[in-house]
Amino acid sequence: MKQPELTSLIGLRDSDGDQLHLVRLDRANGSRGYLMAIGRERVFLTACDLDRLSTVIRDEVGDGNNDLMAEFRRFFAGAIWLLLLCALVWLLTFEVTPLWMYPWSN
Repeated sequence: MKQPELTSLIGLRDSDGDQLHLVRLDRANGSRGYLMAIGRERVFLTACDLDRLSTVIRDEVGDGNNDLMAEFRRFFAGAIWLLLLCALVWLLTFEVTPLWMYPWSN
């Protein structure tokens, strides 16, 4: 029978001396589990829990590349709306006869 295998994924220590360890547990039946230990406290995580934790950390810390891309998308979306607004104003001003102009005036 195959024994469970432990793989250390990360080990960190903060300035107060507290340690964080994240270990992957490969079980004999092929499933995986994760053990996160902070100081003397331990918690078992599933892959889904680890994915949610990763999302929370990315949101808290911020991923510079994604933030920059989001800013570019917002800028281009605003530029497109401004371009559409200018085209609409141009269309209403020059192509469609405004109500204040009479057909006999130049």
